[in-house]
Amino acid sequence: MMTEGLQQAATDPGELMRLLAQIEEQSRKSARLVPQVEVDEDLWDGLAYSIAGVRVITAMNEIREMLPYPAQVTRVPGAADWVKGVANIRGTLLPVIDLQAFFGAKSVVPGKSARMLVVRMREINCGLLVPSVLGMRHFREEDKLANARMKGALGQYVFDAFSVEGEIWPVFSLSALTADPAFRSAAA
Repeated sequence: MMTEGLQQAATDPGELMRLLAQIEEQSRKSARLVPQVEVDEDLWDGLAYSIAGVRVITAMNEIREMLPYPAQVTRVPGAADWVKGVANIRGTLLPVIDLQAFFGAKSVVPGKSARMLVVRMREINCGLLVPSVLGMRHFREEDKLANARMKGALGQYVFDAFSVEGEIWPVFSLSALTADPAFRSAAA
């Protein structure tokens, strides 16, 4: 029906304008029938990943981007073992840090699931290697456990957590990590 009208209107500009007005009116009527979706403003967005077998989340505003494990990393002489080297990312040299090795665990193995999280804060630009990313997660602020503490090496970077259906999601602070003098000193 519409295509016949368009074919006829193609020769008559007045008919074409009438047809376009009719389409616009139908669109407006249809839009009123679409159910409105309420957006929960109290959501906290984070990226879930693992470090040495521990599942953590980090606020999305602390991660600039996520990339595959770099194909080529050039070792830097005299750097700590957890500093894998530098990688050329779109023309910029970026230090590459093995987050698991920093915590004394086994190094991240290059592969399909390994990722590099790019961080730019506290005058530090670097890529953090993690063995796997579990994806983006959304948490309600009311599920936040303030002043949550965690034992182990990761504990000094965890200040909050979320509890959802009996599962605890520790919030790993990259801001705290980049402020740590041990992390800032990459010399061996």
